[in-house]
Amino acid sequence: MKRKALIIALILSLTAITASAVQRPVARIDSQITTGIAVSGSLVMFGDSVGKFYALDSSTKSYKWASETEGSSAIGIPAVQGNSAVFAQSDGHIYCLRISDGETIWSYEPEFSESETEGLSDGPVIGGEYVYAAFSSGTLRALNLKNGKVAWTYKAEQGLRTAPAYGGGLVLLGEYNGIFSMIDAKTGKRVNGGGAGGAINSPAVNGGNVYYSAWDGSVHAVQIKDVIPLWDSKVGEPITTAPVISDGLIVVCTATGKVIALDEKNGSILWQYSSQGGDSGVRPSIRGDKVFAGTGDNRVIVLNAGTGKLIRETPDAHAISTSGSTKLYYVSGNNLFAEE
Repeated sequence: MKRKALIIALILSLTAITASAVQRPVARIDSQITTGIAVSGSLVMFGDSVGKFYALDSSTKSYKWASETEGSSAIGIPAVQGNSAVFAQSDGHIYCLRISDGETIWSYEPEFSESETEGLSDGPVIGGEYVYAAFSSGTLRALNLKNGKVAWTYKAEQGLRTAPAYGGGLVLLGEYNGIFSMIDAKTGKRVNGGGAGGAINSPAVNGGNVYYSAWDGSVHAVQIKDVIPLWDSKVGEPITTAPVISDGLIVVCTATGKVIALDEKNGSILWQYSSQGGDSGVRPSIRGDKVFAGTGDNRVIVLNAGTGKLIRETPDAHAISTSGSTKLYYVSGNNLFAEE
């Protein structure tokens, strides 16, 4: 009986693996999908390697529209607010599109000089009435969300490689040289900050606190009001993703492929899982009792949020969707997949 039970379990396991392997995409485009995925209502939005941007209606699995913004590769996670979707291209162009029909509301063309270029390594964020973008030349710019005009420019000490965050009337910026800055969102003046011993990833805001991780293996928590340090924690190896937060859990990924969960209250490590997949720059996602993370060898792994134990994994996948939908979306080349 035991042998029969083992055979049945093996058959069921192989069936599940086969079903995963032949899973059909919900959408396919001609070029590689190169951005993260944003969800607004029934629309799933993303950009590709030639700079176009797409809105897929998840209820009908058909495209509502595709932009005419061909150029350099689209990058980062698209920013969405109201009827506006903002995305960036690697050469520094930024576009604001109307979600209802895909029409361009405005576009920003980067500035160039003989000494520096205005490219982008990550996407923009929206905070209040502005769009904030961190350029590789070391400039942080605030663009008016309505018309794309530059409201102010902040100059960092070194080039910027990650997106800023917004919270509490501040733009929160991590720099490659380990400086963390709190910048007044209306004036562009640095009002406070801190740092780490390595390059800082994109910060994350939850409630009245900001959390940031760094390549020196540290995670920091700071109360935004009065700039009160709450805790800092070390995970023992370089952290390559921004932190994500949900229900008291903070999750980061590392240069060796580990997924690490920390307690939001005190920074203590709750669990860690080694994917053995190498460096991943894919921001993880927490959905209910599951953690979804991308690996450096292009797998999406699903972990139990309470224990860190592996539930399943999907090969040839990356670019996990942001919050905003009950479904999880991920990318494999030029294909978009979805699962509950």
